[in-house]
Amino acid sequence: MKDKLRRGLIMPILVAILAMGAFLRIPGSENVRAVQMLSLIGVGMGLGVALAHIKILLGMKSDQ
Repeated sequence: MKDKLRRGLIMPILVAILAMGAFLRIPGSENVRAVQMLSLIGVGMGLGVALAHIKILLGMKSDQ
């Protein structure tokens, strides 16, 4: 199960990296557009899922 969680940790981090890269490529403007909001939401979701996986992995490690 620990290997599944480690593999499941890669995808959210990859999504966060791609979304952050897309956000940083957008030129700055005064107005926040829908694309920028979606990029930031993608970053937040990816990092949130990754942190949840890390918490589970650390919890499993302390149980041993």
